[in-house]
Amino acid sequence: MTVPDSPLAAAPITGLSHVQLLVSDIAASATWYRRVLGLEVYVEDRATGYVALRHRGARLVVVLTRDSGSLDSGRLDHLAFAVSDGEALRVWADHLTEIGVAHTGVVPENGNPSLQLRDPDGIAIELVAPAGGP
Repeated sequence: MTVPDSPLAAAPITGLSHVQLLVSDIAASATWYRRVLGLEVYVEDRATGYVALRHRGARLVVVLTRDSGSLDSGRLDHLAFAVSDGEALRVWADHLTEIGVAHTGVVPENGNPSLQLRDPDGIAIELVAPAGGP
């Protein structure tokens, strides 16, 4: 939220542009994010080790870049995707089970229904619904 008298009031942040992750194997991670979360390839440059994946409906982009070892790839705590409600989380849980992806099942997390799993590099992924849903 931008403070009304702030110089940024005329240029508010409108949402999340992208999340960039350092991964050990771009192809394996891109396949995982496509298969598990339904993202699609948006931009790819195999020569530099870069792929941007998007989810059109959520207007979300996840960028995967090759971890050259020069940075600490363990800085990200987790990546959270919003879903509409607890029933949507149950659908996700069934999908993940069906394709063989380990997950916690739907559990309460800070008052919200949550489903947690890990990508091929061990990055924590959370699907979270608003509190008070089914």
